[in-house]
Amino acid sequence: MTETYDSNDALHRALENVFAAPALPTNFRMELRNRILHERMQHLDARRHELEREHALALEQLRQGHVRLQRDTLAMIVGVAFAAGACAHLALPWLQNLMGVDGAITLPLLAVTVGLAAGASFLPWRSH
Repeated sequence: MTETYDSNDALHRALENVFAAPALPTNFRMELRNRILHERMQHLDARRHELEREHALALEQLRQGHVRLQRDTLAMIVGVAFAAGACAHLALPWLQNLMGVDGAITLPLLAVTVGLAAGASFLPWRSH
């Protein structure tokens, strides 16, 4: 194996003597560094644009989710308010006759009951 290495080494030396290495321009290294730097900057610019696009997309998705959450919350509040009003309108006279209590006590108790029922029905739905 050392003979192969020695013969290759001798061949390389012989070729170096026959063929002279071409002369490099004086500013070759500086030009090479500038081109490498320019290539890196182009790569960084492309990566930055890609990350900015991904960020804008993620931000838009967050905004859409926020708008959807606001819409759903508003719909739930309106629905619960309507249901509470309908329950109060139907149940208030019945509760006053049943308990013999005036509306000043019955109405807040009914509102609390409807609110608790609405909140309890909302929690399992929200966790999915």
